[in-house]
Amino acid sequence: MKAIIFTEPGKIVYDETADPSCEAGEVIIKVLRSGICGTDLHIYRNEYQNPFPLIPGHEFCGVIVEKGKDVSSLQKGDRVTVDPNINCGECFYCRRQRPNQCLNWQGIGITRAGGFAEYVAVPARNCYKIANHITDSQAAFVEPLSCVVHSLNRLHSRVGDDVLILGAGPMGLLWVQAMKINGASQIMIVEKEAGRRKLALEIADITVVEDIEHVHEKAPAGFAIVIDATGVPAVIGKALSFLKPYGKYLQFGVAPSGEYVQWKPYDIFRYDLTILGSFALCYTFEQAISWLHPGRINIDPLISHRVQLSDFAKVFQDFANGKTLKVHCLF
Repeated sequence: MKAIIFTEPGKIVYDETADPSCEAGEVIIKVLRSGICGTDLHIYRNEYQNPFPLIPGHEFCGVIVEKGKDVSSLQKGDRVTVDPNINCGECFYCRRQRPNQCLNWQGIGITRAGGFAEYVAVPARNCYKIANHITDSQAAFVEPLSCVVHSLNRLHSRVGDDVLILGAGPMGLLWVQAMKINGASQIMIVEKEAGRRKLALEIADITVVEDIEHVHEKAPAGFAIVIDATGVPAVIGKALSFLKPYGKYLQFGVAPSGEYVQWKPYDIFRYDLTILGSFALCYTFEQAISWLHPGRINIDPLISHRVQLSDFAKVFQDFANGKTLKVHCLF
């Protein structure tokens, strides 16, 4: 089969590789669509918890073409999307309903072969059947939307909260829609790229700011919630200064693992601030699918490029340089 392989940090190869084998409890999926994520960029740069060589890709959908022993809930021909997080079900965190913190965690497209290939082997229990009215584009967006849903569950936001979102990439624009549905009274988004600012305004009636230095001018009282969707340490370091007392900060964007920021612990203490992290997702695929089903979340404007897998290397560099939104590879 043809696949994209990160052979070493900073090197991409599009090449022939062996078809995956189907072990007990697994299925083989013929991939239909696979999305590029910012996490793929961190993997490529060796800023994540992955091995090399690696077939990346953790946002994908496809059709089951083979099933292994003991798989009864799925059949050949089923169209599915896949939760890439594999947990053991037995460790301390799994037994306390925190499977995304599993001590034996694996990730499809992160620690084992993923969806930027013609075929991929995955545990059957990680598959979610997709109804015919859900498009392939929507199905490949279930994973990123599931991450937003998990973060919302962590935030416990209230109706009427005012929200600042840092970054208007695909995830920031998902957050705009999610917070609208969740009852935010006002939303401001910070984005330096003009095309993304324009799209943010088309998606929702919000305030858009080009420069993070102008946030205080527009909202001197601050915000109940601040969400980072950039992963940029220079941006993250300023985030707490935009919170009201009792405000909540969510670190959603993936920053390079070796980076640091400086915050004033006195301010966290003095203003009763809450700082939250949110890693991946936590059995939130069903909730994400239910949002896509009636079209409450519109993902179509967030996809800027649909390309063949063979064009991955070029479009990946454009993605890295901020020249695209979500990129879907077609098969």
